[in-house]
Amino acid sequence: MVLVALVACFMSACIDSTSPSQPSAEPGTGITWYSYDEGMEIAQEQNKPVMIDVYTDRCPWCKELDRVVYTDPDVIDLADQFVCIKFNADKHRDLAAKYNPTGGVPAIVFLRSDGTEIHRLGGYPRGGAEAFLHNMMVALNNA
Repeated sequence: MVLVALVACFMSACIDSTSPSQPSAEPGTGITWYSYDEGMEIAQEQNKPVMIDVYTDRCPWCKELDRVVYTDPDVIDLADQFVCIKFNADKHRDLAAKYNPTGGVPAIVFLRSDGTEIHRLGGYPRGGAEAFLHNMMVALNNA
C-alpha cells in the first residue's frame, strides 16, 4: 500500500498540470509563454510584437535554447517587450506548417501584433544569449 502511494506521488510530480490557457512562468521568474490562440489575442489587445518558438521534444538544440538562452536575465527582461508563444511542431502541425514550413527546429519567428512576420531565426543562435538578444532587438526595431 505504501509503495502504491509513493508511486502515485512520484508520478504526479512528473505531470505538467499547467493548462494551455495559463502562462507558463510567474512574472519576474522567467519568460512567460502562452498558447498560440491566447498569445495572439493578447498581442492584438496590447499591440505588442510576438515571439514564437517552434520546437520538438526530440530536438537537442531546442533544449539548449531553453537551458541557456531563455534563462539569461537579459533575454528574460527583453522578452517582456513581446508576447511569447511556444508550441511543439509535432503536436501542432497546422501551426508548424504556417510558421515553419521547412521543418527545421528550433525556429523563432517574430511577428507584429497583426501577424505580419518581421524577423526569423532558424536554429540555435551562434553566440548564445548575446546573439539571441541581437535578434530580439532586430525584431523590435522592425515592429
